[in-house]
Amino acid sequence: MKSKNEKLAKRLGTILARLNAGERLYLKNLEAEFNVHERTIWRDFERLSYLPLRCEDGCYFLDMSSVRQQSSNNMNKLIQNIGLESFIPIKLNMNNWQTNNVPTFLFKNVRIEDVSSFTDLFDLLTNAISAQYQISFTYKDKKLAQVEPYRLVNDRGIWYLAAVYQGNLHSFRIAYISQLQLSDDKYKPQAKVQEEIIRQGMQWLAIDKSDVLIQVDADVAPRFFEGKLLPNIQILKEMDDGSLLISSQVTRLYDVMPILKAWMPYVEVLSPISLKQELIRDLYASLERTKMM
Repeated sequence: MKSKNEKLAKRLGTILARLNAGERLYLKNLEAEFNVHERTIWRDFERLSYLPLRCEDGCYFLDMSSVRQQSSNNMNKLIQNIGLESFIPIKLNMNNWQTNNVPTFLFKNVRIEDVSSFTDLFDLLTNAISAQYQISFTYKDKKLAQVEPYRLVNDRGIWYLAAVYQGNLHSFRIAYISQLQLSDDKYKPQAKVQEEIIRQGMQWLAIDKSDVLIQVDADVAPRFFEGKLLPNIQILKEMDDGSLLISSQVTRLYDVMPILKAWMPYVEVLSPISLKQELIRDLYASLERTKMM
């Protein structure tokens, strides 16, 4: 038997498809078709309230004149909001998207995660984010509740859910989310959280602890342990030149960036590679700023 959430996703998907096709949908007909109470269909349309919907005598339909009027402006805004300005570096005119029914743009072999098996999950998450509902789900065998979903983010080809859990912003790989459920409780999105999502990479916000592998010069190695500069430090190996190979378990990789930058060039990050690359980029940026002074 399909779960309640799977039925909801299928029902919303069907309603959306019919509305976009220009159909007029009657509550009574939908109630009979999906074998649910009329209040359930009302709640479905409440979840779709972000659309230019009109209702006349129990019949719902899209205001197509509003749709056409907003389409061109919304497309440019959509491209900006989803971070594709550098990918499509022109101000698009909706009239130029296709000529003689042939699309103007063709993207081939784009490096991106295959989400064909996540369709229902994406539908639910999209609705939860739009309606600002809290959610609960299982993530890598751990049950999480009262999660506030903010955005679906594709970072370096991988899809993540950016969400607030227990007061902190985290990223969750979509591929590892299961048993998703929408709550009746809502949340109020915070502007500072939205800004942090845009500013930080999703790999920095993983809820799981990350192992950071660092080689520290012999002269400064004692300072790392005496001052406990990094959390959960362990010595893995003493090298021939006296430097130490150490590991540190951190919850948020971004939090250790200032410490590591302060001790460069006496420390070298070996893994994760993303942290090493970020430090190198930051170093080059600093050098460029110095040249301009």
